Amino acid sequence: MQNVIRYRFQIILIFAIALGFIVVQSLLTDYSNSRKKEYSDRLVRVHSDAVLRAQAGIDVYAALISSIRSYIKNTSEFPSDLEIQSFLNDLIADLNFNDSIVVNFLEPDHTFKYVISPTQLDAPKLIGRNAADFRPKTEIDKLTQLMTSDEISLFEPINLREGWAGLPFNFSAKNNSGEVIGYVAPVLNVKYLLDYFYSSNSKDEFIHSFVINDSIDLTREAVYDGTPIFNPSRDSLYYKNFNVPEDKFIFSNLSVFNINLKVGSAYKQAPKIDRSIPLITYIWYALLSLFSFLALIQYVRNRELNRGLRKANSEIEIQNNKLKDNLLKIQTLIKEIHHRVKNNMQMIASLLTMEEDQYDDPKIIAALEQSKSRIQSMSLVHEKLYGSQSLQDINTHEYIQQLIDFVEGTIGNETINPQKHISIPDGLIFDADTMASLGLIINELITNSYKYAYKSDKENHLYITIEQHSDHFNLIYADNGPGLPDDFDLENSRSLGVQLIYILTDQLNGKVTYTKGERSTFNINFKEAEAVH
Repeated sequence: MQNVIRYRFQIILIFAIALGFIVVQSLLTDYSNSRKKEYSDRLVRVHSDAVLRAQAGIDVYAALISSIRSYIKNTSEFPSDLEIQSFLNDLIADLNFNDSIVVNFLEPDHTFKYVISPTQLDAPKLIGRNAADFRPKTEIDKLTQLMTSDEISLFEPINLREGWAGLPFNFSAKNNSGEVIGYVAPVLNVKYLLDYFYSSNSKDEFIHSFVINDSIDLTREAVYDGTPIFNPSRDSLYYKNFNVPEDKFIFSNLSVFNINLKVGSAYKQAPKIDRSIPLITYIWYALLSLFSFLALIQYVRNRELNRGLRKANSEIEIQNNKLKDNLLKIQTLIKEIHHRVKNNMQMIASLLTMEEDQYDDPKIIAALEQSKSRIQSMSLVHEKLYGSQSLQDINTHEYIQQLIDFVEGTIGNETINPQKHISIPDGLIFDADTMASLGLIINELITNSYKYAYKSDKENHLYITIEQHSDHFNLIYADNGPGLPDDFDLENSRSLGVQLIYILTDQLNGKVTYTKGERSTFNINFKEAEAVH
C-alpha cells in the first residue's frame, strides 16, 4: 500500500498516456476521413460550378442561333452574304468569338451558296460544292427532311477545314412567299463552350471529359469521331492524356439542343492524404510521454529547490523595492535637472531679449534673435526630456512641430504663412544628443527659409521629411524659394548658420548635400548619436 502511495503519480501518468494514445488515434482517423471527404466535396463543387458555367455558354449559343434565324426570317428579302456578315459582326461584337463562327447558306440540292465568317467570305472555297461530297448520306437525308420543318436542329460536332471544331446548327430558309429556298447552317466553335470549364483557377488540378451521345470525344481543338482533323493544335487538357480511370470521374449530362453532352470531372492526380501528420503526431506524442516521465522525475527534486527559490525570491524582492525607491529618486533628480536647464536657457533667452532693446543696429538684433532661436531649440529638447517617461528619448514628430511653431512665432509674420508638409514616422524616437543637433540644424534651415525664401506675394511651402534606413537616417529639408546662388560655396561659407549645420552634421557622422531645382533642397544623411559613439 505504501508503494502505491509512493508511486501514485507514476501510475496516474501511465494511465493518462494510455488514454491519450486512444484519443490521438481517434483524432487521426477523423482527420483522414475528413480529408477524403474534403477532396470529394471539392471535386463535386468544381464540377457543379463548371456545369453551371457551361449552361450559361449553351444559352449564349441558343441566343446566337435564334438571333441569326430571326434576322433572316424578318428581312423583306433574303439577305445577301455581305448583309449577313454585317449583322454577324454586330451580333458578336461583345463576345470572344472572333472568326470562330461560320454561317453557311445551302440551296435545296445541298450546294453551298454562302460561306460567311465575321472577316471573310468563302475562306474554305466551298461555294459551288455540294455537301453530299463530304458529309454522310444519313446527314444529307436529315437535312433534306429539315427543310420541311421549322425546327432548329443540331448535328454532332465536326472538324472544319478552317482548323477548328464546330457545332453545326441547321434551320430551314424560306422566301417571302413561304417557299423553301434551302437551309442555313451556322457552325459555332466548341471552344467557346468548353472554355467555361477552364475559366476558374482549377484547371491545374482538375481535368474534364466531354462525350457526345456516349460515343464521340470532344475537345476544345478537335472532334475525335474518325473524320480528318484539320487543326494542327491539340488540347493539352484532353482527359485521355492523363490516364485517369473512369471510376475517378463524376458525370453530368447536358442537353445541347437535340444532342446529349456527357461531362465528367476528375483530379489530374489522385489527392494523397499527408502521411507526415500522423507520423509527426505519433513522434510528438512519444516525445510528450517521455518528457512527462522526465518531468515527473524532476518534480520531486524541484520541490526542494522551490523552497530555496521562494526564500531567495523574497530577499530579491526586498532588494528590488529598494532599487525602485532609489531609481525613483534618481528619475526625480534628472527631471529637476532638465527642468532647471530649460529654465536657465529660458532666462538666457530673456536676457537676450532685454539686450535687443539696447541696440538699434538691425544686424545685432538679428544675431540676438538667431541666438534666442538656437537656445530655444535646445531648451525644447530638455522640455521634452523631463516630460518623457524614459527621460532620455524624444518623439521626433512632436519636437519638430513645436520647433516650427516657435520659429514662426519668433520671426514669422501674418503675410507669410507657408504650407507645411511634414513626413516623419509617428513612432520615430531619438536620444537627447541626436535631437539637440538635429533641432539646431532644422532651426537654421527654417530660419533661412523665412528670411530669404518666403515672399508675401506668393504661395510658400516648407517640406521636412525624415527617412529611416537600416543603419542611417535621411533628413530632407526643402522650400520653394529661389535657392542659394549658383556660385555659393557651402563648405567654405563664412556664414555662422551654414558652419553650424556642417559642424552638427559632422558630429552625427553625417554628410550634407544641396540641390536646386523646383525646390531648394538640403539632404542630410546622418546616424543617431548613440550609434556614432
